[in-house]
Amino acid sequence: METTERWHYWLPVPERTGFKWHRHAFRGRNWDGRSADTSVCGRPCAMAKPSELDWFQAPTCPDCTETLLAELSGAESSEGEQ
Repeated sequence: METTERWHYWLPVPERTGFKWHRHAFRGRNWDGRSADTSVCGRPCAMAKPSELDWFQAPTCPDCTETLLAELSGAESSEGEQ
C-alpha cells in the first residue's frame, strides 16, 4: 500500500531575486530550520525564518494549493473504496 505524507506546513520563502516572497507548502509537520527544501509544487526553495510582514504580504502559491487539494480528493475517494 502506497502512503503519502499527509502533514504539510506553509512557509513564506523568497524567490531567487529575494525581492518577492510566496507562501509555499512543504512536507512535514513544521519547519525544522532547514536552509532549503522542495515545495509541494516541486520548486526548490531557500528557507529562512520569515517575519510577520512576510507572512502577511506573501501570496499563497496556487500550485501548492491545487496539488494538496488533488491529493486530498484522491485520498478521500480511495478511503471510501474497500
